[in-house]
Amino acid sequence: MDQIEIYLKKNTFNIVSTKELNNLRIWNKETHEEISFSSVSTGRYQISAAKILGLLDTTKKDRAYIFWGEHQEIDLTHIQLKSPVNNPRLQLIINGVSLSLYVSFKNTLRFMCNLFPSIKGYYLKNQIEKISSASDTVTLNLAVYTKFFALQALDFKITHRQLDQSVLLTDIKSVTSERIGFNTFINHFKINFHPAQQLHELEPNIKPNGYNWQFFDLRISLHFAEFKVRPREFRVTYNSACNVDCVVPYPNDLLLHLYWYGTNKYNNLSYRIDFVPKDTYQTYLSFKDGLQNTQTNTDKKIVLISEYPQKAQDNGFALFKYLIQKKSSEFDPYYIITEDSPDLHNLKKYMKHVVFYNSPEHVKKFMQAAVLCHTHSSYYALPFRNNLFVEKEKKIQKVFLQHGITAVRNVEHLYGKNTHPDFTNKFIVSSERERQLIVHKLNYADEDVVLTGLARFDLLLKHNHPFISYIKRRRVLLMPTWREGVVNLSDKDFVKTEYFKKINGLLNSKKLLNLKHRQHLTIDFYLHTNFQKFSHLFHSDEVNILSEGNQTVQSILKSHGILITDFSSVGLDFALLKRPVLYYQFDGPDVNDAFNDHPEDLLPGPIITKEDELISELSSKVKNNRLDEKYAKRISQNIYKFQDEHARDRIFQVLRALE
Repeated sequence: MDQIEIYLKKNTFNIVSTKELNNLRIWNKETHEEISFSSVSTGRYQISAAKILGLLDTTKKDRAYIFWGEHQEIDLTHIQLKSPVNNPRLQLIINGVSLSLYVSFKNTLRFMCNLFPSIKGYYLKNQIEKISSASDTVTLNLAVYTKFFALQALDFKITHRQLDQSVLLTDIKSVTSERIGFNTFINHFKINFHPAQQLHELEPNIKPNGYNWQFFDLRISLHFAEFKVRPREFRVTYNSACNVDCVVPYPNDLLLHLYWYGTNKYNNLSYRIDFVPKDTYQTYLSFKDGLQNTQTNTDKKIVLISEYPQKAQDNGFALFKYLIQKKSSEFDPYYIITEDSPDLHNLKKYMKHVVFYNSPEHVKKFMQAAVLCHTHSSYYALPFRNNLFVEKEKKIQKVFLQHGITAVRNVEHLYGKNTHPDFTNKFIVSSERERQLIVHKLNYADEDVVLTGLARFDLLLKHNHPFISYIKRRRVLLMPTWREGVVNLSDKDFVKTEYFKKINGLLNSKKLLNLKHRQHLTIDFYLHTNFQKFSHLFHSDEVNILSEGNQTVQSILKSHGILITDFSSVGLDFALLKRPVLYYQFDGPDVNDAFNDHPEDLLPGPIITKEDELISELSSKVKNNRLDEKYAKRISQNIYKFQDEHARDRIFQVLRALE
């Protein structure tokens, strides 16, 4: 086997080869000039850095090729690059000019100046060998595979995905490096970090209660003894060795739990956090170790119902009350909600069937449940995220109640069968049009999409009368939905968005305020729950900015005579009341992606893009706030099949039929 050793000593580059390299020289591709190595002895060659720089254009990034014989490069594909024992350096700086002897992407030896070698030529992959936690420390045993050179050290970065802020641990030395192939090395690292401490550095004001949204990504950057490389980060790769529980102490008698997972597209290692009470964690361990039984002492099936963990006002709440009041002889329903929820007062009559999120009782009921009815992600029903609960979530019978009618917005990335195969077992819809959309666009089987109507519409349609709509005609509700690309911005960046500027501009529009005074209007503004954290940024002396939790969305809708929205499904709810909806789409119809090219053919109201047109249309609707006949037809044909109050009865039959 041929071998080559390369090293730098006293500003002289040395090549030692077991194979004779006659006529060894350096060639400049641009000038076609050459300079030769000195042959010191058999197989040993030298050339000074000064001579090489004389061949290169040191005013720019330049490269030179090493040839021998007729015109052959030194190809390391079939030659082993021997590691020097004492002096591994292959790079120096003279008068501000860097010069490197490096291995190219084609596995050949070359020189470059004013540019560091690319790490891509030497990095192969990384692999987690073990993850463990003890006391306040989490340890990652990481193997990094490299070509030609062993690693000296690495930097480890933890990035809070939503905040886009990072903690960097630098110069972590390799525990061992060994050659495992022809020109391949495995480098072992032991990375210790303190997730509770680092979390405090990244987000010092975090509230450890309720559902947690924080995600963290892990990256490494590599360092060689031989030379400095161009900066580049690599994501740590997920594998089965990551399927472990990691917990560290957290203040107030809590545990900080890390759930490791691989990202959807590239299977990169990330983790999300949960703050878990110690008694909740002990209850989880008792189920994990088989010390608690998942069976119940009754024939009635336990049905868990969840919306957002802090919410009780949507289809889940409507179905829960129905099951408690009318069907508790067949099912044992429990509602999951956070202990500090502003909606808790809605459940005060049913507290025996309320399970507080993240509590020991939550763990018990989740592990014993036969059915889960969810209005959003079914993961909101988990006490916290771990492998035991994730596997249980896959096996439990799930009914997706939805939180609005699927109409214009493309929700495949959230609820699609191909994207999320275990998302739900039965998908509740409200029209044949919607059923076909879920089957053909979201790829659910015909038998798994059930046309029942939404549970909360039973209550929405109750006591609805044209006269009630008429007396509320001077009450205007502005209720835009959220934007995915904006939700994680800071306050400082949010106020720079078109969304904020357009909406806040409307709230303070002189034309709108003139109309308000002229027609004696009450104008209320209510942000989507995902944007409620930005509500303090909006200001108006004339418009009421409503806070989340004081009343349900449905009660807010019923108390107004005209709705202004953009893409929100509440427009469909409102149109069921036969009241006018104005779709103010100032940032374009496809801002949140769309299922079809002509959403205007489906929405039960005009699409408006200009503020002046919106105010003009609003003025006419105050005089006559009945839904136009053409939009009323769209409701019955394409939006909501039923004119009764029996959606919950039909959903109950779906629950009954579950195996």
